[in-house]
Amino acid sequence: MTKVLIIANPVAGRNTNAKPWLELEEELLQTGVAVTIRKTSQKYDATLIAASEGSAYDFVCACGGDGTLSEVASGLMLLTERPYLAFLPTGSTCDVAKSFNLPSEPHLAAETMLFGPSFAIDIGLISGSEVFIRSDLPDGSAPDEVNRLPRHFTYVSSFGVFSETSYATPRNLKKALGYFAYVLSGIKSLSTIESLRVKVTRDGRSTVESLIFGAVANSSSIGGVLEINGARFDDGKFELLLVRTPDSIMQIGPMLNNLINNHNDPLIIRELVTDCQFEFLDDLNSMTVDGEYGGTRQNWHFTNQPRSIKLKVPELPHLPTHVDTVDGARPRHLD
Repeated sequence: MTKVLIIANPVAGRNTNAKPWLELEEELLQTGVAVTIRKTSQKYDATLIAASEGSAYDFVCACGGDGTLSEVASGLMLLTERPYLAFLPTGSTCDVAKSFNLPSEPHLAAETMLFGPSFAIDIGLISGSEVFIRSDLPDGSAPDEVNRLPRHFTYVSSFGVFSETSYATPRNLKKALGYFAYVLSGIKSLSTIESLRVKVTRDGRSTVESLIFGAVANSSSIGGVLEINGARFDDGKFELLLVRTPDSIMQIGPMLNNLINNHNDPLIIRELVTDCQFEFLDDLNSMTVDGEYGGTRQNWHFTNQPRSIKLKVPELPHLPTHVDTVDGARPRHLD
């Protein structure tokens, strides 16, 4: 008998009265599948459940937002033999679901899980210097213990302007306004842009940059707004995106327009990398990991773990077109 483990975050999304995991269970039971449901109560629970129980199942399904999916994937990464990963998106902003057109309706999610193709995705491994937890964040934004901070990411790790809005926005505002809560908080943060001196090392090459934003991504979008053209999810590469500090406030508007529309701009750096390190030269710095608080360190290291987890999708993603390079290196994405 096919066995499915559903790991559900009961506080994800705007409507916490709904219980979509029960609807998913009913759909699966009708097909003769054995279903077990585990609900989380705090951050990192999904990782512990996936790591301790996942090997006994054919499918492990994350029910929640991108953070829940990230935790489940991180738990599965601790297993030698990994089950298929499925996702029923119920969070405020689900970039992974958008990247793969994953359905939010339980009956379609069940159909995708059981009959859709699987797609082996890259996973990011997180390491670095000693990690700390900030004490100035809203309640529920950070775990109580350092060992409950994320150790992997599925689609993005970022820092700088806008990056904190996904976890620093109060939960009640998220539930009241949904995605617009992130937008409002992000706009507010523009009035206090902080320039960060960062030594960026990617695939062995280092430069020192003055940055207001940085991201290591494996996604077609970040935060539901920032699109990444030509994103691939199984090529062993991250999309490195860096935004340099503007010389004047007049540059911010055009730069944001070019960033959102994937246009070239002297303030914007886009590269494909397999390994990336950020060394913050002036102070410790926090990182957002798949929409959640990832901790605070001096040095952050991200390594691509290619095609590590098989995600169930409605259809295989269309591979983007690439341009050839002169030096024989991996092609760059089309702008």
